[in-house]
Amino acid sequence: MPDTVWALDEQTEGKHLLLRAYLDGWFAILGSFSGRLLFVDGFAGPGEYADGEMGSPLVAIESVRRHKSQGRLRSVEVVFLFIEEDEGRVEHLEALLDRQRPLPRTSTHVLAGTFDDHMASLLDQLDAQSQTLAPAFVMIDPFGVKGSPMQLIGRILRNPKSECLISFMYEPIRRFHRQPEFGGHLDDLFGTPAWRDCFEIEDEADRKQFLHGLFADQLRRHGAEHVLSFELWKGGRHLYTLYFTTGNIRGCDLMKSCIWKFDPSGSFSFRGYAAGQLTLFGPHTDRLAQQLRETFGTQWTPIEQIERFVMGDGTPFHKGHLRRYTLQPMERVGAIDVQRPQGGRGFALRKGIKIRFKQAPEAE
Repeated sequence: MPDTVWALDEQTEGKHLLLRAYLDGWFAILGSFSGRLLFVDGFAGPGEYADGEMGSPLVAIESVRRHKSQGRLRSVEVVFLFIEEDEGRVEHLEALLDRQRPLPRTSTHVLAGTFDDHMASLLDQLDAQSQTLAPAFVMIDPFGVKGSPMQLIGRILRNPKSECLISFMYEPIRRFHRQPEFGGHLDDLFGTPAWRDCFEIEDEADRKQFLHGLFADQLRRHGAEHVLSFELWKGGRHLYTLYFTTGNIRGCDLMKSCIWKFDPSGSFSFRGYAAGQLTLFGPHTDRLAQQLRETFGTQWTPIEQIERFVMGDGTPFHKGHLRRYTLQPMERVGAIDVQRPQGGRGFALRKGIKIRFKQAPEAE
């Protein structure tokens, strides 16, 4: 277990880059039609790292500060709940927040204790009042496998405008899954005893794939309409995977566009070297073209339906890849037929365009 304050590693930095990029969009989108927004950091830590780098609480606060300084979120109440079990980190975080310049219509609350207890208590209160959460972004980033039960995640996701960013740490599972005292914790983490089926899998890569797939499936069974995963690596070692869950297709598309900023390869993994480096060329969208052909076949399909598919979690690409980088090149080489309203050109029209994908030529 780390000390009160510890050094920032590049994988955590990558996670914070992703968080910052997403929150800058999330606060703007939700704040345009919601009067109250909630950010919950379930394992908040001390708020900063050994050399003064911002932890996730300050990353989130600074996102709101940028919006409010630019005249946005003026009428929106933003509530921050920072939950932390360690007493030393609670004190450090409280002192850090006390030094922050106050923001209008913004409140911060540090809750000493476990994420499980505080989040369950909040949801219990709302249930008793027949109310739902305000639009909420919930960070669930534990050390290890304890404290983030699937049942609780499911209760969060039952609130229609709630999203979660969850750290799934495979290494502790790999090391301790056969120890009896970990069985109950893993039952809670997955929300099912089915993780025990991994005992029958000898190959390590297959076991890892099974457990990650099971976790994603359980998130969907517990209410996540869209699930994205993003791997964080150190050298050649996979440290953990971030799972993003949302019921909003715009949120899904926004998160994918943020991931592409830090992983221009489209493999959805952060290995340190790609952080902050935007590709200078268009993405290679041959995979997307193939997916669209397989999904929609040769039937005429409204472009809105195709765009919705691209925005969802069925592909790593986002809607910014569709028109310019995929459909335009496909039309140039005769891989699609296009119907447009009279006088229409290109793919800039919002409505009325239909696409028919042609069969890919067979390889000789």
